[in-house]
Amino acid sequence: MDGNRRFARKSNMATVRGHVSGFFRLASVLEWCNDLGIRHVSVFAFAINNFNRSEEEVTALMELAKDKLRELAEKSELVRKHGVRIRVIGNRQLLAADVLEAVDFAEQQTRYNKGMTLNICFAYSATDEISSAIRRVVEDAENGKLEISDIDEKALESRLQIPEPSLDILVRTSGQIRFSNYMLWQTSKMAYIQFVDAFWPDFSFFHMFRIVISWQRAARTIAHRKQMSQRATTPASDSSGRSAFTSAAQFISDDETCCSDRG
Repeated sequence: MDGNRRFARKSNMATVRGHVSGFFRLASVLEWCNDLGIRHVSVFAFAINNFNRSEEEVTALMELAKDKLRELAEKSELVRKHGVRIRVIGNRQLLAADVLEAVDFAEQQTRYNKGMTLNICFAYSATDEISSAIRRVVEDAENGKLEISDIDEKALESRLQIPEPSLDILVRTSGQIRFSNYMLWQTSKMAYIQFVDAFWPDFSFFHMFRIVISWQRAARTIAHRKQMSQRATTPASDSSGRSAFTSAAQFISDDETCCSDRG
C-alpha cells in the first residue's frame, strides 16, 4: 500500500489524511477481491524501518492503526458481510501495549470468520520474518522437536509468519520498482509480480482487473515453471540407481518478462 504520503502531498493535505485515504482504498480493494473470489489478501501496512520516520508521523500511524483495527473488527460492514478474518503479521515486540491490545481485539473478534483472510503486515519486514523462522528452527532442534536430518526448505517455510497458501500475485503501487523487504521468501516461489504506476489511494478497479487478466494469461507458464522447479530440486534416480538432479538451467536462462510486467 505504497504512495499514501506522496498522494497527500499531491492533494495538498496532511500526511495522516493520505494514510486515511489509503485505508478507505483498502476497503474498496477487499470488496473487489471478494467479488473475484480471492480468499487470501496480504497488505504491507507498516514496515519495521518506518519507525525511523518522524515521531509525529509514527504516533499518528499508531493511532490510526488502533482506530481502524477496532473499526474493521467491530463495525465494518465488509468484515461482517463477507466473514473476513483478520491476522496481524509482524514483530509484536516492537509495538506498544495499547497497539497490541487493538491487534489482539481484531484477531479475537474475527477468529471464527470463514470468509476471506486479511493479513495485515504491521511492524514487518521479510528479513525479520526469515530470521525469526531460522531462530525457531534452531530452538526446535535444540529442544528435540525437530531432527537435524529434517531441517530443510519446508521446515523453514512452515515457520514463516505467512507460510501458506502460496503467493500468486504481488502488487507494488506508486511506480516504485522494488520489493522494499516485503514477502521475499514467498515472492521467490514464482509469484506473478506487477508494478503499478499509481499511488495506493489512486489504485482503481481498472488496475485490479488488468492485473488479474494478465495473471490468468501467464498462469499456465507460471504453473509449468513451478513444476519444473520442483523437479529440479527433487533427487531422482538415474538408470544406475544413483541420485541425480534435473538441470534448472533451461528455465533460468529462458526467463520471460511475463512475471515482471509493469502496469
